[in-house]
Amino acid sequence: MEKSNIVEKEKLNLVLFLSGKSVSLFGSAIYTFVMGIYLLRLTGSGLTFATNIALYTLPIVLINPFAGVLADKMNKKIMVVGSDFINGLFLLGVYFLALSIGISTVLVYISTFLMTVFSVFFNIGIESAKPNLVSSKNLVKINSYARIIESISYLIGPVVGGLIYSTIDTKLFILLNGISFLLAAVLEFFINYKFNLRKKEKVLKNDSIDTVWTKLIEGFKYIFERPNLTAIIYIFIALNFFFNFTVIVPLPYILNTVWEVNSTVYGIVQSGLPIGMITGALLVNKILNKISYDKLLKRINFYSGLGVLMFGLPLLIFKDVPSTIFIIFYYTPLMILGGIVVSWIDIPASVLLQKVVPENILGRVISVKLSIIKLIVPITLMISGYFLEMISPFNIIMIGSLVFLSFNIWFFILRNKREYSKLSEIKLLEKL
Repeated sequence: MEKSNIVEKEKLNLVLFLSGKSVSLFGSAIYTFVMGIYLLRLTGSGLTFATNIALYTLPIVLINPFAGVLADKMNKKIMVVGSDFINGLFLLGVYFLALSIGISTVLVYISTFLMTVFSVFFNIGIESAKPNLVSSKNLVKINSYARIIESISYLIGPVVGGLIYSTIDTKLFILLNGISFLLAAVLEFFINYKFNLRKKEKVLKNDSIDTVWTKLIEGFKYIFERPNLTAIIYIFIALNFFFNFTVIVPLPYILNTVWEVNSTVYGIVQSGLPIGMITGALLVNKILNKISYDKLLKRINFYSGLGVLMFGLPLLIFKDVPSTIFIIFYYTPLMILGGIVVSWIDIPASVLLQKVVPENILGRVISVKLSIIKLIVPITLMISGYFLEMISPFNIIMIGSLVFLSFNIWFFILRNKREYSKLSEIKLLEKL
């Protein structure tokens, strides 16, 4: 009877977590999209629109590490619930301000920036709390469900945002979004954040200086003093550079500039990525039952290094623009495969960190990982965009493929791989 109660409490925790995260994530995604459209219609300026996007991404890079420090120092419940609650109150304030003075560009900028700040604290708080919300055997499940929610928000967020913009007054939308964040905070309040408490460990010998900077350094040192975790970071850096350099920039350029496809075709192709991420999240349990994570990473890296050439192949085959049917049925499956790869790499990596990193430093370690990736992405996008001005998209894809394959040969074959192979010793999937 007692075991049955524990199972029910864990299920309730999972439902509350997924409900709260869904409301919070969709609220942020739809708000950013709606306000972006509003600015374009209000000002007609691409620079204004781009500035709003920058204000959405800037806090993620700058505040992530500090959010990680805070997540390790304070109560996770207060951080998670407080972030969404403050976000809700803030949007209610924006609503009443909009009623009295109208929605200005400055108001949109301020609301976008502060909303993202609160969301950063929420995301780091809830990510570092995951190992305490469910038993170890359900860590893969909670991370898979979380990835599905994120992917669905990427997929339908713009669609819902466009529908809302065309049917609901923008001020009313701000009010409803504020209420949704308060609802999310209520749901998150009832989560048991101590369901599966783990042992805390001292991670540094000298802990006398308790400053934000030293706490940040602890997160970096924890990763880079452990070869298996360092290996994961190297792989993530290489993969993020590779995919952004060879696919994320060249493919839109091929579709929109070289072939000039219409927006519907482009949207269908781009939707393949989140669909693949959802598919990958649903299948990750089965994959981890059949193959260890270290072998999965090795195979994915080598296959991806060769498979990405498929994105540029039509440039060699077709002298003219391929048919719309070909573009949709050729590139959408490739994007779906790309999404599956993302899920099969990212979800087990999250579980691995949650299993091996002590609770009292997990927030910092997660924030270090995210910060490194967030820094790599814009740098890679700029490099790829710069090269597109000088050479053909196919050459960029070819260069990226050769560089990535060279990295894989060095990392998996030539270097000492004992530390990396220890990943197979970490049991990611446990019997239910």
